Amino acid sequence: MHNLVWLRNDLRISDNPALHAACKRGSVTCVFLLDHRQWQEHDMSPWRIALILRSIDCVSQQLAKLGITLLIMHCDGFTNAAKLVVDCAQQVQAGCVYFNAEIALNEQRRDNEVEAALNKSGIGCERHQNFTHLAPGSVTKPDGSGYTVFTPFKKRWLAHPLAEPSKPLDPPAPQGPAITAQVAPELLGSVRKDLGAALWPAGETAAQACLKDFVHHRASAYDQQRDLPLQPGTSKLSPHLAVGTVSAGQCLYAAYGANNNVLTMGNAGLDAWISELIWREFYNHILAAHPRLSMGQAFRRETERLEWNHNDEWLARWQAGETGLPLVDAGMRQLNTTGWMHNRLRMVTSQFLAKHLFINWREGERYFMRNLVDGDLAANNGGWQWSASTGTDAVPYFRMFNPIRQAERFDPTGAFVRSQIPELAKSQGKSIFTPWQYAENKAYPKPVIDLAQARDATLAAWKRIRDNA
Repeated sequence: MHNLVWLRNDLRISDNPALHAACKRGSVTCVFLLDHRQWQEHDMSPWRIALILRSIDCVSQQLAKLGITLLIMHCDGFTNAAKLVVDCAQQVQAGCVYFNAEIALNEQRRDNEVEAALNKSGIGCERHQNFTHLAPGSVTKPDGSGYTVFTPFKKRWLAHPLAEPSKPLDPPAPQGPAITAQVAPELLGSVRKDLGAALWPAGETAAQACLKDFVHHRASAYDQQRDLPLQPGTSKLSPHLAVGTVSAGQCLYAAYGANNNVLTMGNAGLDAWISELIWREFYNHILAAHPRLSMGQAFRRETERLEWNHNDEWLARWQAGETGLPLVDAGMRQLNTTGWMHNRLRMVTSQFLAKHLFINWREGERYFMRNLVDGDLAANNGGWQWSASTGTDAVPYFRMFNPIRQAERFDPTGAFVRSQIPELAKSQGKSIFTPWQYAENKAYPKPVIDLAQARDATLAAWKRIRDNA
């Protein structure tokens, strides 16, 4: 029987359950739907769109070497996906369509419509699970309910019989002689395919090289260097995880092997990185269990009563990296020029917006998604609601990262700030932390707010909703 594999956020040929199952049961054609309008409605960044286009080319070439065609089709919104997939399946005379499930609400609704349309047309449909290592809903309390706090979730996750990673699935065998690969367009809307190409190598081969380099050379020091934005202490695998050129299982398997075949109580650096991978699992499990998070709602319902500030000037200065607080601005400028921001800086910049400026966290969540190469709904929403104290297992409302103290701790020489902010490139000594106090830094803007006054105002706003609970 001939089968159709619908690729989405799984642009790889190894450890791809849908592709693996389809190839075991017959010959295969693959399809990818370019849905620029839907991507824009979901605030997907140009950086990520460009990475997807380049990753499509890479997987298309890999499949072509196996004699498998990847059809690249334009789709005008999720409502048209069902017709396109059915038409494609009929065109290639596929008896069954295979795909790996996605977790966000709109994507699940689309997939349900596709499956219903396939069934109506007499075409089989088979879903697989691979975006997280353990399927959403599989890590529960003894009473069957889901976890909303990370530490007990992690403990139960580690105790799950399938937590220990098995060897990832091999690529499929060739189904015929090599063929000519289809190529994604050079321009999709206003996004050029080569945007960020020098910064973010695309495809499964690049992802595996990145994983190998990190696990073998830097992961053992991850716990010591992950919070230092000047150091290459993080894996930089998040863009590959977002578009699926590497799987969560492949990352865990590599870390597990380097960690003497344990997921915890091994090397401190590897333990810490595995814990971060479990955080990714946690946020995706939360998103699956609480679909309203996909609709912009706060996890903690009572926080919807918070009286956020509405200040366009403050928001614009935060977005542009011109708040006058160097570490905040350095993080925002890194995002604006590279499509990526160091994780410590994501916490610093998000807390500054949601706590000190007291601007609705949704504004920051949207801006990040529109600019991140690794934008992932579950992780981005989870991180923002953590910082804003509106989410599951969030930081307490009274805890606010002081951006000056954070800079002194994690960029003590100011080298990272200088690398991102030309106006402060010649700033000397401690003036890098409070440049407004030194005449030599007059080209750099003064702070948008007084930190102490802003903290008091935010605490007062939280007190009002707590008093009226």
